[in-house]
Amino acid sequence: MPFTIGSRPEVARMPLDAPNTVMLKAGCAPGEPLRVPSPFVTVAEDDRAAGSPLCRVPGVTFGFGPGSRYRKQVGVVDGRLRTCSVVWKAPGTPDEPAAQYVMAGDPRVAALFAGLPEGAGHGLVRTGCNGRPTVFYGNAGSGLRGSGRPGDRRVFENFTESVSRRIGCGAGEGA
Repeated sequence: MPFTIGSRPEVARMPLDAPNTVMLKAGCAPGEPLRVPSPFVTVAEDDRAAGSPLCRVPGVTFGFGPGSRYRKQVGVVDGRLRTCSVVWKAPGTPDEPAAQYVMAGDPRVAALFAGLPEGAGHGLVRTGCNGRPTVFYGNAGSGLRGSGRPGDRRVFENFTESVSRRIGCGAGEGA
């Protein structure tokens, strides 16, 4: 979602600014201020238009069409969490979520997906990676549904396979 009150890192630091300030004024501040441990990605390109491959993940490809108003949003990228979103941007209206792709390799985050229908056809695969539960989730909203290349299910499978390789998971490990 758009951050109109600051950059992503600035917004992420906001919940920590208050306790850091209070501790400093109270004289009990730690040697290092509280900080956000998750890395936020700054996309190297100036253009945030959604393109192919989406969020630099091989095989995550949609037919956005020329003049598209879809924009990519790369979120956290590390070995335990990766996020990639697509929003529809129209002037004067809030961004509309269009697609989300998530790899959650932290047990607490993976647990958030409990109870959802599983399988590649549902866009949710549970597996294990390096001894921890790992979830791959993908959803194309109604505006993008059917525009995955070569198909929506294959795009999700490509996301799962590509990110699995990037984080060092063996094919089918723990499945």
